[in-house]
Amino acid sequence: MLVVDDDPELTALAGAYLGQLEDVAVRTASDPEDALARLDETVDCVVSDYEMPVMDGLALLDAVRSSYPDVPFVLFTGVGDESVAERARERGAQYIRKGPSAGGFDRLAAEVEAELGR
Repeated sequence: MLVVDDDPELTALAGAYLGQLEDVAVRTASDPEDALARLDETVDCVVSDYEMPVMDGLALLDAVRSSYPDVPFVLFTGVGDESVAERARERGAQYIRKGPSAGGFDRLAAEVEAELGR
């Protein structure tokens, strides 16, 4: 599992939630370029923010898909624009809003479990 977010607190929080899942090892990256450098065949899912420096989450999704087309990708973001959600879904990714409460993180964990077939 690779969690990508330019906010270190949100990266740590998402990593902590996902680290509680059975048989999930979580790696984190603070920006998309770092994420691409850490991406390899052991990554079984990518969870990414949308708004980040250098490239956004959709551009990261495209870069991931070019090397690893079957790796599940979840766009986990505070951006509520339905066009972003639609573009993510068109590319085969899931879209989840972070939200102001832990509910978004609970949804994230449930979606990742579903994506991993558990």
